[in-house]
Amino acid sequence: MKVALEKDFRRGLSGIRNLDPVGWVFAAMNLIFLICAVGLGGFLLVESVPVMRSEGLAGFWLGENWWVGETFGALPMICGSLIVTGLAVSLVLPVALSGALFTSEYLVPSFRRRVKGVMELLAGVPGIIYGLLGVSFLTVGIKDVLNLLDGNTLFTAGCLLAIMILPTVLTLSEDALHSVPAEFREAAQGLGLTKLQTAWRVVLPQSLPGIAGAVLLGVGRAMGETIAVMLVIGSLDKVPGFNIFVSGQTIPSKLGREAAEALGSGLHWSALMGLGLTLFLMVAVLTFSGNIFSRWRSR
Repeated sequence: MKVALEKDFRRGLSGIRNLDPVGWVFAAMNLIFLICAVGLGGFLLVESVPVMRSEGLAGFWLGENWWVGETFGALPMICGSLIVTGLAVSLVLPVALSGALFTSEYLVPSFRRRVKGVMELLAGVPGIIYGLLGVSFLTVGIKDVLNLLDGNTLFTAGCLLAIMILPTVLTLSEDALHSVPAEFREAAQGLGLTKLQTAWRVVLPQSLPGIAGAVLLGVGRAMGETIAVMLVIGSLDKVPGFNIFVSGQTIPSKLGREAAEALGSGLHWSALMGLGLTLFLMVAVLTFSGNIFSRWRSR
């Protein structure tokens, strides 16, 4: 084990010595990004120490009550973030993959470029615009169709996030599908597979690492979205259980609602920084898991 690590280290040093000027620029940029990530994580950790001492790590993460000045439990916001993000991904994946396969494999190049242009335009629309549309139409529609007392629910937030991340996931998934060499398609069709069978059995498996990256980017946006979610999710600090048709909170929506009033207020501010650290760790775990999956699929 030690010998293998030494060999990898020496190989890495040899690669660094052989870098050209452009390679040094990219290496410096990667180092800056790494320092920023470590610095951000360190800042959140230091700022959240007071609430961790007061509540305990398990008490903070598993606590169900958030009463300013008394106790701070992050479980309602953690559950809200996971439920809303999971709901958004489960809604968007079938639509995004179907649309990406259709765009990549069936549309002629001229129509493909137009569809791509529209999707890229929608991917760049600010979250507040989606939030206003959600308040105007989505909350009202869900309230009327499902006969709810209030349309501001976890389900509404999940639907809105699905609409928001759909263009990103669809566009990047289509890029991954389109990048599969044409020789794979020709060989499969030469063996008697139909176009649909070729897309499903050959093109899709070959593009899974790229699709995984697209989904990760979509999940990252869904987990971090603040304004749009704040407008449609409500503000109930309670663990929702298995009911998605109630108001709730996500970590970003909680931060957005209380950060301004809590600035410099001691334990309340530290609790919000603890929520930020929790979100940072959730995204980090998700990113590393996606990288491991992509490397495994690329072997």
